[in-house]
Amino acid sequence: MDFIKRTFPLLFGIFLISVVVRLPELNRPLSKHHEFCTAISLRIMQVWYDNGIEKYNYNPVMTFNNPADKFINNNANASGKMIDSSGNYYYVSHPPFAYYFPFFIFKTLHIRPDVLPLQLLNLLFHFISGLFVYFMVCLLSFNRARSLPYRPAVVAFVIYTFLPVTLWFQGNVYMSDMAVHLLFIIGVYTALKMIIRQKFYSPKYIFFYALCLALMLYTSWLGVFFAVGILIYSLLHVRSNKSFHILIWTTVITTILMLRLIVYQYSQINGLEAYLMEMFNRYIQRGSLEGTDQGLFHFMFAYLWLFKTLLYNYIIHYIVVYIVIGLFFYLATSRKKLKIVFSENGYRFIWLSVLPVLLLHFFFLNYSVQDFTVLYASLFFSVLLGILYDKVKKSGAVPIRYMQIGLALTVAVFICQYQAMNFFARDDSQWQGNKIAKSSGKEDVIFWPAPEIEPQLVFYAQRNIRYASSAKEAKAFLIQRGLKQGIYYLPGEGGMLQSKITVDSIPSN
Repeated sequence: MDFIKRTFPLLFGIFLISVVVRLPELNRPLSKHHEFCTAISLRIMQVWYDNGIEKYNYNPVMTFNNPADKFINNNANASGKMIDSSGNYYYVSHPPFAYYFPFFIFKTLHIRPDVLPLQLLNLLFHFISGLFVYFMVCLLSFNRARSLPYRPAVVAFVIYTFLPVTLWFQGNVYMSDMAVHLLFIIGVYTALKMIIRQKFYSPKYIFFYALCLALMLYTSWLGVFFAVGILIYSLLHVRSNKSFHILIWTTVITTILMLRLIVYQYSQINGLEAYLMEMFNRYIQRGSLEGTDQGLFHFMFAYLWLFKTLLYNYIIHYIVVYIVIGLFFYLATSRKKLKIVFSENGYRFIWLSVLPVLLLHFFFLNYSVQDFTVLYASLFFSVLLGILYDKVKKSGAVPIRYMQIGLALTVAVFICQYQAMNFFARDDSQWQGNKIAKSSGKEDVIFWPAPEIEPQLVFYAQRNIRYASSAKEAKAFLIQRGLKQGIYYLPGEGGMLQSKITVDSIPSN
């Protein structure tokens, strides 16, 4: 009851401050970095909502339900093979649970999926993630989470809540990559609790661990690396503790069943061969093999360049955290009464929270250069700072008042960093998309002169958009598809020109 009466209101009040910080960024045109992820997620959910998810066999469809929108691959898949007989393209780079969960909530509440509702749900995920960070520090400190507020855990919660990477990616940006982060935190907590308390034979612990792992696997490929991390740890300790056999078999069976489900489900779109080809093409794009076809030297150069970008992302997002950690270790070396030593449980936490992320970066380096992947490290850094705060506080090396001032200054810098990192935006997609939506009919194929068509443009237009370098090429596509008309849009600084195209006439100017 103390948690409900004292701790929960405190944590929720802290979180509300983070919401106030983000208010100017909520429900504005999708235009800032990686908000294209939100546009893709909403496109899938809106097509489901408008036409029925059953129509697409519960698969993440990326094609609007107009005849003129069919057979147009807008950011859907790399191979072009994930298309059904009706001309609908599907996004299968990730498993579908990240789209299911918000969709069914919105469907139940009779809310059409849109920018603000999805952002509010993402904020809820942020808060729940922070709660489990709080619980994690309590678990590692052998403190009852249901008791009065535990200061080191509150510090970890504050750090996690106001990190620039969580403020942005658990607010404005939503996709499988962000949805899996909540499940990753809960998964680490559940597995750690099972290991610490030796609850390997408890049906309750086995069920919640298996459920969390299954949902993680059904959300994003980070779940696979989490399972691998658990297996490696368990295999290293199974000789000294036979109970780890339970954790091993639970992990293996759950992983095999979920991967089998994913392959079966996505193979229903256009066959197993098409799905495997898509996965191969996506790995070539997002894996760690860039440049392998151009010789060893080129591969090594490409790998180092990608690694440099990943390292840059970690520096940009966590530079303040590194400084704070450096200050803690400076105190540890300069003050004899302050010793920073991690317990066995601390090393267990480091293993479970760090190894899956390192494996992801190693095997998907090209994917990891997208800076939302550094979100996964926020769990480790937040809990680490909470534990270090506790060690310094207990040592008495620094007065509590100075530590509180330091925490407040850290949060203030986090907020400034968040605002600076998300200051610039391109605001063209919304007005261009709205113009397309208003000036085109459902029978018109929409053509665009730029090969890179932003997902935000497609989302706001509510139409699939075909690239054509010229009106002549656009007309050839109409003839090929057996369609009668389309509109060729030419964006410019002063507005947007449009040309009506029909198969039996010369395009008008």
